[in-house]
Amino acid sequence: MTLLDRFRAQSRQKHPDPAVRLAYVEELPLEERDAIFSIAREDEDPRVRKAAVAKLMDPAGLSQILAIDADEGVRDQAAAMLRDIALDAFEGVGEAQSLDAVDALNDPRALAQVAKTAGREIVALRALSRITDSHALGSIARHGAVETVRRGAFDMLRERADRGELIGVAMNGEHKDTAVAAVDLLADRAELDQIAARSKNRGAVKRARTLIREAEERAARDAAEAERARAVEMEQARQPDAADTSVGGVEADEPSIDAERARAAQDA
Repeated sequence: MTLLDRFRAQSRQKHPDPAVRLAYVEELPLEERDAIFSIAREDEDPRVRKAAVAKLMDPAGLSQILAIDADEGVRDQAAAMLRDIALDAFEGVGEAQSLDAVDALNDPRALAQVAKTAGREIVALRALSRITDSHALGSIARHGAVETVRRGAFDMLRERADRGELIGVAMNGEHKDTAVAAVDLLADRAELDQIAARSKNRGAVKRARTLIREAEERAARDAAEAERARAVEMEQARQPDAADTSVGGVEADEPSIDAERARAAQDA
């Protein structure tokens, strides 16, 4: 860039008309990170700052703008850029940049989106590690693209014993592994009936029906055993006591023995 070109560029960057400055930002190549960051941080017009933020590929710079800019639209644009860098939505974004972007995000919804849809497992896991909201964890367990991430979210729900979110995973989970695992944590018959009848996941429906059938079979066995036990008790109650019968028999035989002895004495 010649001295004249540099002067012209500087004049446009500092031009009093925001439209001129905005046009200048739109023409800046992405490689001009320092110039873009300077405009994103310092321009007095939020439209110009927002346009500069939309071209800023630096997670650290975006983090600063997200923290200090007074305009909500500019902050939202910074958050959107961090999310897209984390999701590797731009060419040339490396793993380190994506991880830095995740660390700079503070919006739970954006973090949940990264955890659910990031192509890099390490990035999705990093996003998951920063999520505490149960509803967001339930969404990740239902829809997470990476198995280790959705299983991690499911394990966190299980540790919290969050029944409502676990039912949601069983009812609406896209993936068999977490949907079936959620069913296995439920024992209430009404909940199992609901899953068997209405779940969107075939694996969860099948598992719920299996658990219902097994519960019914156990109940039938228990009822049969209880009935047999009652029958045995009733039979034992009807039978005379063996010891009493034996004593009664001895006592009943004693008069016959005495009579026999008397006849033997007379004959003698």
